Amino acid sequence: MRWGSDAPKDTEAARARLLDAAEGCFRRRGVAKTTVEDVAAAAHVSRATVYRYFPDRDAVVLGVLLRDAQRFLRRLQAVIDAEPSFEQALIRGVLYTVDAVEADDNLARLFAPEASGITAAIAGASDALFALVTEFLRPLLQAARDDGVLRSGVDVEEAAEWILRTVLSLLAVTGPVRRGVSDKQRLLATFLVPALVERSTAGSAPAGHRRGGRPVASARDR
Repeated sequence: MRWGSDAPKDTEAARARLLDAAEGCFRRRGVAKTTVEDVAAAAHVSRATVYRYFPDRDAVVLGVLLRDAQRFLRRLQAVIDAEPSFEQALIRGVLYTVDAVEADDNLARLFAPEASGITAAIAGASDALFALVTEFLRPLLQAARDDGVLRSGVDVEEAAEWILRTVLSLLAVTGPVRRGVSDKQRLLATFLVPALVERSTAGSAPAGHRRGGRPVASARDR
């Protein structure tokens, strides 16, 4: 079984079609029960075709999860772009991410694999997730640095790592006190924001904070 007359035009399209097939299998059978044979059958190709694009089943699983994460990050971009300041974007972005991961099985498997029961299948998820999130946050953090909002001496890569570690902590540690949204906001404002922000930016938009890819003018620029 091969692609036949409906063959994808390139490697990226082929991988996307196989990931679509795998995602459908996950919904029907669950991740743990889905095999390479299932993915091949759903895509109407042979197992050999699947292995041509993915070295093993774990790579297929990770491919689906990372694609879901990329889709989520596009939604998250719109959320943080709507915030008027870097400080508020940090808080809103973390809370939005925690809520989204708790509501989405695939994101939960990627952000909190120990809770999914298939940790071994996505052993490479941690490194891939850090790389993906760092790449996503780098423009926001760099713009904050350019505007003098990011604390001096803070490394952009380490700041991105710290934000992700904050998200992972909120997801993994639910006790000893149950925190509502307002409590989480207060904790982030008290501990995360001062670690990264040179000064309070609440109520004003730093020049580098971008909406739809454009800088938002600060008061001093108008």
